[in-house]
Amino acid sequence: MTPFLPHPSGSSHVLPLADDLPVMVWVTQADGACSYLNSRWYEYTGQQPQEALGTGWLRAVHSDDASQAGDVFFRANQAQQPFSLDYRLRAFDGTYRWMKDSGRPRFDDRGRFLGFVGSVVDIHELKIMQERLKMAVESTDLGTWNFDPRSGELIWSDRCKALFGLPADAAVDYSIFLQGIHPDDRASTDAVVQAVLQPGSLGYYDIEYRTVGITDGQLRWLRAKGQSFFDQDGQVNRFIGTVLDITSTKLANEILEQRVAQQTHQLQQINTELQRSNQNLQSFAYVASHDLQEPLRKIQVFGDVLKGQYASALGSGVDYLNRMQQAAGRMSVLIRDLLAFSRLSSTVAQPSLIALDDLLKSVLVDLELTITETGAQIRVHPLPTVMGDPTQLRQLFQNLLGNALKFRRPAVTPLIEITVSSVVRQALPAEVKPLRASAGFHRIEVSDNGIGFDPKDAPRIFQVFQRLHGRSQYSGTGIGLAICESVVANHGGAITVRSRPGQGTAFQVYLPMD
Repeated sequence: MTPFLPHPSGSSHVLPLADDLPVMVWVTQADGACSYLNSRWYEYTGQQPQEALGTGWLRAVHSDDASQAGDVFFRANQAQQPFSLDYRLRAFDGTYRWMKDSGRPRFDDRGRFLGFVGSVVDIHELKIMQERLKMAVESTDLGTWNFDPRSGELIWSDRCKALFGLPADAAVDYSIFLQGIHPDDRASTDAVVQAVLQPGSLGYYDIEYRTVGITDGQLRWLRAKGQSFFDQDGQVNRFIGTVLDITSTKLANEILEQRVAQQTHQLQQINTELQRSNQNLQSFAYVASHDLQEPLRKIQVFGDVLKGQYASALGSGVDYLNRMQQAAGRMSVLIRDLLAFSRLSSTVAQPSLIALDDLLKSVLVDLELTITETGAQIRVHPLPTVMGDPTQLRQLFQNLLGNALKFRRPAVTPLIEITVSSVVRQALPAEVKPLRASAGFHRIEVSDNGIGFDPKDAPRIFQVFQRLHGRSQYSGTGIGLAICESVVANHGGAITVRSRPGQGTAFQVYLPMD
């Protein structure tokens, strides 16, 4: 509400209150000529009344803004409609500041148009801030929009218009907005906009949609974010936001998704082939081991018959017969170990809670004869309960303890110690890379005082058929530690080893806690 009224006669007589206001106030007559300016105008511009009244006020407006300011005012005067415009106004010292000039028509009791009454407010700091914000927004390649749902006024930045394939001087409204959206996205986008304009909504707007350039026909992907603002009655009075061209990102993602889908399909095919191959391999290993063991048994049986019935006739040939039977025995052990290795599944089919203390006791019972013969001392710390496959974990400890007993130093009583500690994931040694993520791991160490080996041989010790010592010294096929590594991997863990010649060996098994 304006705090003063011109005299009904249309003269320039005005209530004195207008001169006390901190803003510039003006009054015009029906023909558009300015008939009153308060003292604030004269103090700011340095103009005299004879200079400013009529249309002289326009001479204080910056030359780049004066033409547009005059056009806006006189069009509003002719239409007798409110107006608001921004222009730079010259101060008495020659400097310019941005002002907002707003006016409303006035009428007498009979509805006769008398002219306008309005005010001029300093918005210089706000305008500078808006310009800086505009530069910042433009530097990020964002388009901006401002929508008044009450009047239907829609203001787009030049960048926003460009994203819809429109020139900078194009007029826009909500129908133009909908027209520029891809037909497949139009209804859903409109529904989201209408939802945020409803009273009681959160007013937050975040959506992706495609546009088809209205003049250039170019397809673009846009990401739009906005916020609606509500008046005291809960009605939306402003809806503003930004749009960003995400076409390149979207296309890159689509290409990536296609490649991922293709690779996933290829991996599925490879996995299917691997499963079929593994099944065939396991079947072959079982059949081959069964078929190969039978002739080996016959070789050993017939060898025993030959030695029993014809030893005297064979003479020195008995030595060849013994060598033949020993070779057959080694072949039988190798086939048995290969069968055990081939039966190890790549996963634990039905894991269950395993008390490792109980499992280890049964392993020690199986090794009781060797332990007694060697006089070995076994020191076992309390072991944890883990999720796993009892058969596979039994193989793990059977091989680790069997190796410790086998590779003992001559004339030295074997000492084997099994210890346990907990390690959080962040504290794992760099060389330990478990196959399953876990917050923590059980570290089970099996150490001995045996012959040990050169540390440079550690990388190949878990490979199939790898032997660090001659067959004449120590029996075995070189498969046991490969089985250990497979068992630990199947349980999502890792296994490492430390050793020095003549100083024993220590295996560290890491099993997930969860």
